[in-house]
Amino acid sequence: MALGGVRMNKSDRFTGCMLGGATGDALGFLIEFDNLDTIRKKYGPYGLRTVLKLESNGRRGVISDDTQMALFTADGLLWANHDDLLPQEGMYRSYMRWYYTQTEHIVRPEQAKWIKTQAHEQYWHYDIMGDKDLFVRRSPGMTCLSVLSSGKICNEDTTLNNSKGCGTVMRVAPVGMFYAGDPEKAFYVGCQSASLTHGNPTGYLAAGTLSAAISLLLTDKDIEFVIPEMMHILQGYQKHEEVLTALRLAIDESATDRDPTKSLGRIGAGWVAEEALAAAVYCVLKTGKLKDAVIMACNHDGDSDSCGAVCGNLAGALYGIDEVPKNWISHLECLDLLKKMAHCLYAYNNDMA
Repeated sequence: MALGGVRMNKSDRFTGCMLGGATGDALGFLIEFDNLDTIRKKYGPYGLRTVLKLESNGRRGVISDDTQMALFTADGLLWANHDDLLPQEGMYRSYMRWYYTQTEHIVRPEQAKWIKTQAHEQYWHYDIMGDKDLFVRRSPGMTCLSVLSSGKICNEDTTLNNSKGCGTVMRVAPVGMFYAGDPEKAFYVGCQSASLTHGNPTGYLAAGTLSAAISLLLTDKDIEFVIPEMMHILQGYQKHEEVLTALRLAIDESATDRDPTKSLGRIGAGWVAEEALAAAVYCVLKTGKLKDAVIMACNHDGDSDSCGAVCGNLAGALYGIDEVPKNWISHLECLDLLKKMAHCLYAYNNDMA
């Protein structure tokens, strides 16, 4: 079982969390819709084990909507803080920016100004809408697109669907980074982020749980401390049962000698939020290195990129940037922006501390 609590520069954990998630996404994206037999036929008996650089994409690693939306989550939190907005309002504005990158459609006239460079970007010295790689469509989640196209700001009480898809958890690691050291607040805002697009409590509670876990891991906490603590916070919310059951199964499976592919089959394919979270937790507990955890999280019958992204977020926060293979990082789409966002979130959190 992997151990956490390793002392390192705090900024290394922030960068590890962001790039661990992005590389997990990039590794898994190319095999997202393949079952394990197909993956092994394409890439050998051990599956896909590295981030491929596609000739068709300028020999760069390809990220999906998972990493795109994680970047916009970070942008929304920085926006809210700078302009004195509620976190949910800042994230909504930024998700509408993401919606525009995928559709080039303005839903409400007053949102046109959100597409332009904002004061918080000038303050932090980045331009998220200026990164053309974010305008590429990489299998964007239909639930996210559908809700955002309505122009309505949803929350836990006002919903447009009953979805608990993994689109909730794959984008919320920046919430845990923004609120590093405050897992209760991270949990609450993580739920808010997810409920903007997904109405099922299991979906947004899974996102809150991941946010709390990231918040704790970034402060040098042992993984053995983090897991029961995040589960304790989870149990303070109504309708937590599905997430809690999935996490308990992941923990139990990690303690067995069962073949990981069979254990992941028992945990679930990861298309829904609690399964993606549980699969990621299982892979971190079952291995001792980020590389091994991410490869395990991606090579199965289910949602490879989202499981890989969530696992990479957790493992990156646990082990730091030095454990993310350099050849995975090199020539990755949006690499400069990913590093910049990790730095901004670290700088904000460090200033608050």
